[in-house]
This record gives sequence, C-alpha cells and structure tokens, in this order.
Amino acid sequence: MAVTLVMSPQILLADFVPLNGAAVTSNIAEIRVSDDGVQVNLEVFVRDIPVFEALVPERWYKDETSTLPALAERIKDFAQNGLSIRGTDGVPLNVIANLVEPRTRIDRASPLAGQRDPVSGQVVPAPPNDKRVLYAELFYSFGDARPEQITITPPMDENGRLRASIGMIVYDRDVPVIDFRYLSDQETLNIDWSDPWYTSFENSTLKRHYRFPIQTFLYATPYEIRHEALVRVRDAAEIIGAPIAGRTLTAAERKEIETRLPSVLNERSPMTVEGEKVVPFFDRLSFMRIGQRGLNFLGDDVEILTDADFVGLIYSHPANGYAQEATVEWTAFPNRVTNVPGSATDAAGPFLTELTPQDTVLTWINHFKTYEPAVIAPVAFGKERTVDVPLLTIVLITFTIGAAAILSRRRSVPVAQRIGVVGILVVVTGVSTQFGWITVLNPVAGVPDDPAATRITGHLIENFHKGLQAKIPQRLDDALNVSISEESFQDVKQELTRALLVEMQGGGVGTIDGIRDLVVTNTAAASGGNGFMATVNWSATASGNHWGHPHQKNIRFSALMDVAPIDGSWKLTGMTVTTAQPET
Repeated sequence: MAVTLVMSPQILLADFVPLNGAAVTSNIAEIRVSDDGVQVNLEVFVRDIPVFEALVPERWYKDETSTLPALAERIKDFAQNGLSIRGTDGVPLNVIANLVEPRTRIDRASPLAGQRDPVSGQVVPAPPNDKRVLYAELFYSFGDARPEQITITPPMDENGRLRASIGMIVYDRDVPVIDFRYLSDQETLNIDWSDPWYTSFENSTLKRHYRFPIQTFLYATPYEIRHEALVRVRDAAEIIGAPIAGRTLTAAERKEIETRLPSVLNERSPMTVEGEKVVPFFDRLSFMRIGQRGLNFLGDDVEILTDADFVGLIYSHPANGYAQEATVEWTAFPNRVTNVPGSATDAAGPFLTELTPQDTVLTWINHFKTYEPAVIAPVAFGKERTVDVPLLTIVLITFTIGAAAILSRRRSVPVAQRIGVVGILVVVTGVSTQFGWITVLNPVAGVPDDPAATRITGHLIENFHKGLQAKIPQRLDDALNVSISEESFQDVKQELTRALLVEMQGGGVGTIDGIRDLVVTNTAAASGGNGFMATVNWSATASGNHWGHPHQKNIRFSALMDVAPIDGSWKLTGMTVTTAQPET
C-alpha cells in the first residue's frame, strides 16, 4: 500500500541542545503522565511511517481501503504491538488518537550539530536532513484505577528487535522524570502519586540531571564569599511552615515564600569566614523551572508549579582578597530529603560533598599558595602628552660654548690646548645624546592620535572592569578614583555601575578578566581644549558560576568617553555607554 503525505512548511523551534543524540534521532516521543492517563506526542520520521502504519488515517491512502482493517482495530493492535504502555497488571492501556497530521520536525538540534564537540571531542549528533514527520497526539487511558507503575515498550519485531529508533522525554504531571533518552527496550516507570518528584524508572540510567530537590553551593572569590541554594518550591514551603493548597502557587503563597524564605534559610544555613560567624547580605530570590537547556527564570506573570519549580537564593559576604576558610552549615532537611549535594567552588574548580542531618557543614579551604590581586594603575602620560628633552646634552652644549668663549680670551694657554679642551667637550657632548634625557610635559600637545587614544581608553576601561568587581563600597571607590576625575566621580560611577556590570544567567554579576577588539573612532579635542573625546567600542567576556553551573556571556560595548589630563595621568571626566549588546 502506498502512502502519500502532503507536508506543510511549518517549522517549530525548541530550546533543547542535544548532546547524546536522543533528541535528534529519527522518532521522538514526548510522554506525560497525568491523573487519568498518559499523553504521548509522537513525531514519526517519514521513512519510519510503515512501523507506525496503524496511525495513518484512511484518507491518506491512494489505494483501495476495502481490505484495510478498521481504524479501531488498527489502534488496538498498536496499543499491543506498536508503542505499548501497560499498567501494573500487564494489560495494554487503551489508546485514543486525538490528532494525526503531517508536520515538520521540531528543531531540537544543537548549534554544534554535525561538528566536533570542543569538550568531548565527539561529533555532535544532527537530526535527519528530511524534516517531514507524521505527528500524532495519543492518549493512553488509565480507566477506572491509576496504576502504581507503567511499562513503556517501543515497536518490536517477532524476534524482539527494535523496529525504529525513538528518543523520549518523560514527565510525571509537571515534573520531568528524565532528560532526553533512547527508548530501546521496555522500561518500567514507578509512579509516586503523592509527589511526582520521586517518580522514577527502574532502569537507573534513565534519570534527569536535576535529581535533587535541594542543593547548596559555596563560592569563594577574592571579592566575596557567596552562598547559593536551590530549593524545590514544595520543600521551600515546608521549610517555612507554609501550607500549599494545589499544584500551582496562589499569589498569596508566592508572596509568603518570597517574604519569609530568605530570612528563614539564612538562619538555618549559618556562614562562617575565618572561623568567625558572619551574617551574609541577601542578594536575590528567583523562581526557576527545569528546561531542556537547564534552569529557566520565571517572570512575575508565570504560574509557579509546586512540585516542579525551584526557588534560587543568593547570599553574599564581601571579601578583601581570598579568605583562608569559609563554611556553611545546612540544617534544612524537609520530609523525604535525607541528603543535600553541596559544592565548594573557587578558581580551581568545584569540590563536591554530600550533606546529611548527621554531617551538615560545607567547607571551603583556600589551597592557593599565592594570590596576586588585580592591579589598577593610573594611566600615565605617553608621547601624546610629553616630550623627551636631552637635558645633559643641553647643559654640556652650554658649558662647551662658555668654555670656548673663556678659552678664546686666554692667550696664555697654548692654542693646541685650547682646541683640545673644546674638542673633548664637543665629543663628550655628542656622546651625551645617548644619555641624560628627561620627559617633560609638552606645552603644545594636541589631540592624541588613534594609537595613543586606543592605549589610553583601553587602560581606563580595563581599570573600570577590574574596579567594579569590588564588593566593599570603599574598595570600589578607591579603585575607581584612580581613573575618574573628582568633579565627575559620582556621575561616572553611576553610569559605570548601570552599564558595565554584566548580569549573568542565574543572577549575580559576571567577572571580566580582559577586553578585546577595542576600536577608537571620532577622536576630537574636548570642549575647552583640555583633553579629548572619542567613541570607543570593545568586547568583553563575562563569566560566573551560579547554582553549580559556569556561565559565560560575550558583550559588545560602545561608549562616548571624555578624557582629560589631571594630576599627572589621564582620567575620565564623562562617559555615556550607548550600547551593551550580547555577541553571538
């Protein structure tokens, strides 16, 4: 029997970056357990349609359909021998095909698809070139009783061999049970009807990345000691003793968590630095959801899922250089939470541990033998503002002329001696041109040329990025004072903190270690004639660690800068950052 498919040009986009290939294999099944059954959204690769032929509507067949089994009979067979889902009793669940239509495959491919992964060295899998799929929405009903487990079986032949490759992602109600994995054999899912977080496959290799309802992180940098926590919403409510009514938070329940959790968790996870108890500053609270790329932030208008979503909290204590030791004691263990993964992270990487009610202390110890703080130096004048003067040569020339004049009047001194003395002075004067130079301000210096303006503005921008990392207010002011005029300090500081602090995914401010691709244009004399103004463009990479994951962000900046010579160095007198755009 021949099947003709008419495909529309519809393209759907998804945000999953696959690395194991399951999300871009030929056939995809998105499976979701609900209270009354299992919803399966199935994408069948066009070449694998014969394996799923039972789903094809009769109207798609060119040939006579008089010999074709009725749709109900074909669907019943599909429930047993196609994509089969069975309850605890082993009986296949009845299937209803609510929608079957031609579509274009959802794009789940990595941007590196087909290329070699820079970390693993493996070629990143890519989806089939042919994007046509048969899309089906299937519902497997539980009937009158919810099973304690279900068994999912892909299409097999009579010898038990897999007939088609299927990548699957599974949810129990709102909670992702696994990330994308291959369905290559029958797999049994044990359902926890009281809390879907604890629903799991018997096959231990089928699991999600975010397996723990609570995680805690201790970060040490030269500028701060930071404590971060990820707590599932249901567990956060239990920690503060707030009852939750349903599967989503009401506005009042959300407000109570936002208001009470920061202080309660701060009390139940005390911090010490250098053996002394400190009370860290509460930085922020965010609601997050597990997505196919990681954690996604949820806005104020998004419903918060009690069982699936997280609350992320950040606490910070400022530091002046690396401490020697810091600890966090985690004492919040809600019902069913018996262990909390913890990590202590510095520039050398994370040190992982597991906290329990019997072992509650997460410790970071400084193993660095040396630490060199960032150097923020004044931007000294260069050739654009100074001139080198051969002072020794000038003195010798003056002395030689004077000596020659005096000797010319000394008739008592033989001519040969007079000529010899003057000759020696002339030679010494000539040699002195190699020594004795001094640098003085050029009273007629003009606008710096492009190389000089690039050096000056680049040094200033480097200073700003380094200085803005300081968490102690006085340290921040001291760092910025090096490069900003006294009269303009507050205005420029406000502009720098507004525009140059790069907020990272996960919250917090990224660290910028250097700039690149700096271009200076439109250099001109400043109004009043003292200094210069220019348009400056540069790129920087901000990096940061939050909630156990490193993040990087490439930013292209553009700014109008006013620079003047003040107290022996170049300083900023005005700055407007016009753009700060992410680079692709």
